[in-house]
Amino acid sequence: MDTAKKKKRVSRKAKKNITAYVMLSIPILWWCVFFLFAFIRAVYFSFTDLRFDVELISSFNFDNYIRLFGDSTFGKAFLNTFIWTIVMTFANNFLGLIFAFLLFKMARGRKIFLTLLFWPTLVSAVIGSEITKLVFNPSDTGIMNSIITAMGGKPLGWYNDPDLALVTLMILPTLLGFSTQMMIYYVGLMGVPKTYVEAARLETNSNFKIFWHVYVPLIKNAMTYNILISLISNLKVIAPMQLVSIDGKGGPLDSAVTIMLYLYNKGITGYEMGYACAVGVVITFVILLFGGLQLKLMGKGVDYE
Repeated sequence: MDTAKKKKRVSRKAKKNITAYVMLSIPILWWCVFFLFAFIRAVYFSFTDLRFDVELISSFNFDNYIRLFGDSTFGKAFLNTFIWTIVMTFANNFLGLIFAFLLFKMARGRKIFLTLLFWPTLVSAVIGSEITKLVFNPSDTGIMNSIITAMGGKPLGWYNDPDLALVTLMILPTLLGFSTQMMIYYVGLMGVPKTYVEAARLETNSNFKIFWHVYVPLIKNAMTYNILISLISNLKVIAPMQLVSIDGKGGPLDSAVTIMLYLYNKGITGYEMGYACAVGVVITFVILLFGGLQLKLMGKGVDYE
């Protein structure tokens, strides 16, 4: 009887494993075809002079990488992407955490404010770019320039000024781009055991100390996820620069060009696919490096048990 029961358990477990493997095989297959295979092909093409047709490849060497690391525009794009990533990751996560905590501490009206603060995630990149153009239009009739002029100041060039272009593009995503992080932090805060907070109340009545020493360490899992996703998405940023700048290439004077926009300009509109693949390979390894470093610095997750 014991042997028969064991066989049934093993059989039942095997069926569950097969079901799990079948379900997992679909996204894994998708990943292998559309990422792994594509990435391997991109690595190969990055060593070639591919332009229009694979059959027209005539060389296989390191010329693209030699050119890449001597390309001043790529250096500018890398610097802009680095600045954007650091600033936006910090701003979105900081604001997201603060607003999540404020909502968490609210006694009434929490759902209403959650809805109001989450709606910006429904705004598409195109609409966001049009709002940026409307508010920060460099002409005298632009909303911000009209306010500055009314206060006795001089109109600014905003995204047409090489010194202000990148900063201008950061303003709207900073003010409206923290909603997703806020929701994840909010869920994390809701999961913090009340016994931890009650124990902290015996030591101090300072809400800031309780927030910093109790809540923040206990939502480390949410923080790790948010920062990692923010890093990846910001390193791949392209829409604001492409949709707002006049030439669509990150101008003026490449002041707002990013790595992904530079890749697009070279590969899609410039027909230098081999060189664009080299750019893609470099940014992929940069994303892996940033992601691994962030996970290393954040350490292990939190276990409440």
